[in-house]
Amino acid sequence: MRNLIRAAGYSTIALAALAAAQSPKSIVAAGTTNPFNTPADVQQAAPLFSTNCAYCHGSRGEGGRGADLTAGIYTHGASDADLFNTIRNGIPGAMPAVAITDDQTWKLVAFVRKLGSAGMGEKATGNASGGKAIFEGKGKCKTCHSIGLEGGTVGPDLTDVGRRRNLGYLTESLVSPEADVPIRYRAVQVVLINGGTVTGVRLNEDDLSIQVRDTSDNLRSFNKEDIKEIKHDKPALMPAYGSILSNKELADVVAYLNSLRGEQ
Repeated sequence: MRNLIRAAGYSTIALAALAAAQSPKSIVAAGTTNPFNTPADVQQAAPLFSTNCAYCHGSRGEGGRGADLTAGIYTHGASDADLFNTIRNGIPGAMPAVAITDDQTWKLVAFVRKLGSAGMGEKATGNASGGKAIFEGKGKCKTCHSIGLEGGTVGPDLTDVGRRRNLGYLTESLVSPEADVPIRYRAVQVVLINGGTVTGVRLNEDDLSIQVRDTSDNLRSFNKEDIKEIKHDKPALMPAYGSILSNKELADVVAYLNSLRGEQ
């Protein structure tokens, strides 16, 4: 009996500790300045992000189940104080509170802010004007990507990609585009029973049907009774430009993408 009472006591303590860890701890006042905003703080927050945020927001903050954090504009995080309160206490019905300390929360705030301005401190060495010509011509990038109101929607909008992404990421995206593909832009290929094949990005899928935006930017819907097979993440929608463009052309395209900062 004594052992049962002791076990029950331990269980109660464990549950109380878990509840305390999961419950809101603090709310900071509007205008509060982030005391942990150094490059070292940002670096220390990277594993916190991977553990607590990446599942919904993507390994690089590109979004998926959760919001795209590279956009730099947050409905629940206009200021650092707002972002702290959102991370620390969650959003009812949308996002759970993150069970970390106040200091860790501030470091995570700095990390998220960096996600939305990763390219601001960098300057590419290529020729942006030449890169724009390749982007619109030889590269055929506007077929899938939009800048402002022009271009396709099969791939991510690049209007402010130079603010959101650093030079290394931009280069990798051109040379190895499969290395990091946001969930909502991953390829899907629908193989029909009648022999037809449609490739694009999945918009929606349930037990009865699937909706796809094809590579010509058309919306398509298929009943699953008419489908032989659905292939995910292949074939790749974006070519690897390392085998298409010269090193100089790649550098010029990176310079052009780096110049795209959106509205300042």
